[in-house]
Amino acid sequence: MPGMPAPAPPHTSDAAVAAHCGCSAHSPATALHHHPAPAGNSPSQIARRRLATLGLCQHCGQVPPAQDHKYCHTCIERRRLASRKGSRKTRLLRRNLGLCRDCGVALQKPRPARCPSCNETHLASRRLANQRRREELRNAGLCLRCAKNAPAAGNTSCDECLAARRRAHRERSQRRRRQATPSVCMDCGATTPNPARKRCSACQNLYRQREKEAAAAQRTLRAALDVCTNCGKAPALRGRKACQSCLDSWYRGYWRNKRIRQDQGLCLACGKQPAVPGFLNCDGCRKQHRARWHRHVALCRSRGLCVQCKKRPADGETDSCARCRERIRARCLRRYHLVTRERQHAGLCPRCGKRPPEPFMRECAPCRDTQLASAYRGMPELPNRYTVIEIATGTDHGTWDSIAEVAAALAYARLGPDDVEILTDTAPMAAFTSW
Repeated sequence: MPGMPAPAPPHTSDAAVAAHCGCSAHSPATALHHHPAPAGNSPSQIARRRLATLGLCQHCGQVPPAQDHKYCHTCIERRRLASRKGSRKTRLLRRNLGLCRDCGVALQKPRPARCPSCNETHLASRRLANQRRREELRNAGLCLRCAKNAPAAGNTSCDECLAARRRAHRERSQRRRRQATPSVCMDCGATTPNPARKRCSACQNLYRQREKEAAAAQRTLRAALDVCTNCGKAPALRGRKACQSCLDSWYRGYWRNKRIRQDQGLCLACGKQPAVPGFLNCDGCRKQHRARWHRHVALCRSRGLCVQCKKRPADGETDSCARCRERIRARCLRRYHLVTRERQHAGLCPRCGKRPPEPFMRECAPCRDTQLASAYRGMPELPNRYTVIEIATGTDHGTWDSIAEVAAALAYARLGPDDVEILTDTAPMAAFTSW
C-alpha cells in the first residue's frame, strides 16, 4: 500500500525493526501499533502475524520462538500437556459411555475398547512398533522382555525373565486347580476359605487392600482429568469431584439413611448404637466429633485461618472470617424462617412448636411468660433508689426506695429541698423493659 512501510523480515531485533519502519523507538508493546495488519482476517490471525513479524512467540509474545517452531519452549510444553490431558479425558469418557475410544462410534460390547476398524488399525500399528523394538533389542544383544540383561543361550530372554515366566505359569496352573476345589483358598491354597467366600481371612484382607488401592488410583486419574470420580461418564461440577447425577443420587441415599436411623432411634453417624436422649448421636460418636473439632480448631488457630473455610485469615475478634460469619448468619435466618412458617401453618406456637397459640396471639402462654421473665430478658428490672446528700456538709442521709421516704428523711433532718442533692439510681434495663 502506498505510504505504508514494507513488512520487516522475521527474526529481527527491535532496533532492526525500528530502522526498517523509520521509528525512533520500537518495543513489542508499540510494535503492534506501528504495523497495522491487513483487513479481512480474524483478530487471532492478525495478532499471530504481527508477532511472527517481530520474531516473537505467537502464543505468549514475550520471547523468541524455538528453532523451526512458531512457539517458545515453554508454550510448546504447555500446549503438549494440555493436548495430552484433553486426549486422555476424551478417551476415558468414551470408554465409560461405551463408545470407541478412537472414533467415538457406539460399541456392541463393552470390550474391546475400540470398534473393529480402529482395533485393526491399532493392532497393526502396535505390531509394527513391537517388531521394530524387538529388532533393535536383538541387534543390541539385549533381552526382549526387560531390555536390561543379555539373553540366555538359545533364547531371546534372560535367565531372570525366564524364571519369572516359569513362576507365573506355575502360579496360574495352581490357581486354576484351586478354583476347581472350593474347600481351599483360591489364593494361598493352604487354609479353608470363609463361609460363602473363595478366600481365607488373610487373603481376603489382601484382596480388599489391592481393590482399595486400584480404586484410589482410578479416582486420582479421573480427578486429574476433571471427570466424575464416581461414574467417570460425565465432567465433574466446578469445585466438586462428582457430576450432578451422582451427587443427587448420593444425597438421596444420605438423607434416606438419616431418616431411617432417626425413626429407629439410632445414632445418625454410626447407625449402630442408640442415640443419647435429646441428641442425634451416640456418646462415642459425640466424643469423637468433639475431639476432631478441637484438633481442627487448634490447627486453624495456630495457622491464623478461619475455622469454617480453612482458606481465609480469621478476624482478630473471632475464629471465623467475615464471609463465613455472614454465610452462617444467613443460613440460620433461613432455617428460622422455614421452621416458623411450618409451625404457623400447622397451627402451633412458632417458638416451641408444641402447643397452640393463645387467641389473637402469636405465641402460647408459657412462651409469652418466658419472654416476659427477667431471666429470659437478661438483667432484671430493679426499682429506682434515691440517695440524699447534704450540700453544705456533704453528709449522706441514706438511700431510700421511694419519694415518700425521701420527704420523711428531709423532715426528720429539718432540711429543705434546696439544702440537699437527691441522686437517683436507675436500673440499666429500665429503659428497655419498661413495656
